This record gives sequence, structure tokens and C-alpha cells, in this order.
Amino acid sequence: MHRNALVARSAIRALEKYDDGEDAEGWALRLDAIPEPVAVSRRQLAAVREVLKEAR
Repeated sequence: MHRNALVARSAIRALEKYDDGEDAEGWALRLDAIPEPVAVSRRQLAAVREVLKEAR
């Protein structure tokens, strides 16, 4: 997820390691009704993890 994207908290299903098969490696979100993972920028990763903690 990049800072130019909005994601509904209720649509987040998982945060997982991501490798696009080229040179990009990192983290991505799995969202309801979207088959492709949405990459999370390194800058936003801490905020995403915090949201996921709050949802538990």
C-alpha cells in the first residue's frame, strides 16, 4: 500500500511476505475480493501492523 492508496480496514485479510519474482521483495496485503496482493511500502509497514493489532 502506498501513501496514495486508501484501504478499508474491514477489507484487510492478511499481511504477508511478498516477492514479485523480479527485484521487489517486501510485504503485501491480501484484501477481500482482490486476487492480487497489494504491496505495502516500507514507510507504511509500521502503520499497517498497528492497524492489524488494533483489529484483534
